[in-house]
Amino acid sequence: MNQEYDPLASVQAAGPPGTISLVYGLPDPATFPADDLRRAVDQVLRERPYLALQYGPEQGYGPLIDYLRAKLAREEGLVVERPYIMITGGSAQTLDHICSIFTRPGDLVLVEAPTYHESLMLLRDHGLRLLQVPMDEDGLLVEALAERLEKLAYRGERARMLYLIPNFQNPSGTTLALDRRREVLSLAERYDLLIVEDDVYRDLLYEGQVPPSFFALDSRRRVLRIGSFSKILAPGLRMGWLLAPAGMIERLIGSGYRCMGGGANPLVANMLAVYCQQGLLEPHIQHLRSVYSERRDAMLAALEAHMPSGVSWTRPKGGVFVWLTLPSPRRATEVVQQARQANLMVLGGDPFFAEVPTGQHLRLAFSYVTPPKIREGIEILGRILS
Repeated sequence: MNQEYDPLASVQAAGPPGTISLVYGLPDPATFPADDLRRAVDQVLRERPYLALQYGPEQGYGPLIDYLRAKLAREEGLVVERPYIMITGGSAQTLDHICSIFTRPGDLVLVEAPTYHESLMLLRDHGLRLLQVPMDEDGLLVEALAERLEKLAYRGERARMLYLIPNFQNPSGTTLALDRRREVLSLAERYDLLIVEDDVYRDLLYEGQVPPSFFALDSRRRVLRIGSFSKILAPGLRMGWLLAPAGMIERLIGSGYRCMGGGANPLVANMLAVYCQQGLLEPHIQHLRSVYSERRDAMLAALEAHMPSGVSWTRPKGGVFVWLTLPSPRRATEVVQQARQANLMVLGGDPFFAEVPTGQHLRLAFSYVTPPKIREGIEILGRILS
């Protein structure tokens, strides 16, 4: 079952009674704008039920596409014409669709080490062979990527795709530096590599600026950029979008899956168009930034106060995750068990590696837990590690 979106787990994401959980990167349900969404769907069902309850266009609901185009132009200076964007049923469905159309079983796919464990599951479901590329505090190591691609070419092999999460990455929280983005694009051109840019955390920015996306920097038309309303509004909407070269969008919307499905969630798309056109999404995102930045700050301060010597961690400028590295010979699996005995739930890092993991990482999520509980949980973890 999907750990991030397990409906039973989401009810108890703060942990069973008497426990503290830093496992789930779920949005806090207290932030869901239920009343505004209810009014939006009421308006849709009053004014155009014949449209919203019918099969929709394969590319997606036009007014929602145009809202997203305006958002990209306003916030990123990125002009996207209609043939370069489509509405999707969320990031997981988008990645699955991309794999169905642009890969075949046995293809090689490069991923970050670490990367989102359930993306690894999905890629493996398609029979893809996964090779990992290490990271540091500035994201993917370009030299390691170049070396991996060169060795593949020497053996007469090539990777089909590079999947990465460039902003506030899951699980590490790191953001890929701008100069590295340009170097990755250069390597992609040299080795004929598709880039799938999973950019679902971009709007959850707490300090600084987000670098231009791969899609914005791409002049060779080989980037597919995934966006989602799950992190910035509510996962239950199951709604996202994809930016890609026009020819790729045409192949996706002309696929049997999309033609048979009649567009992505027409009712939800109509509702979101009304909600967004009323100017409600932008202040909601600002509210999320306020809530989650306070929780991030609480976690970072608690780590600074309670972690023993030798423990290190990332300091994300956005998103919902901190990646903690244990000193040798401590093992994450042992720490997870010890924490559970102390009524603290944390997630070991091994599943986030496509190849052999190091065994010394924990992913700590702060979006679902209040600052007092975050501080209490980190204090427990500090006692265990001490």
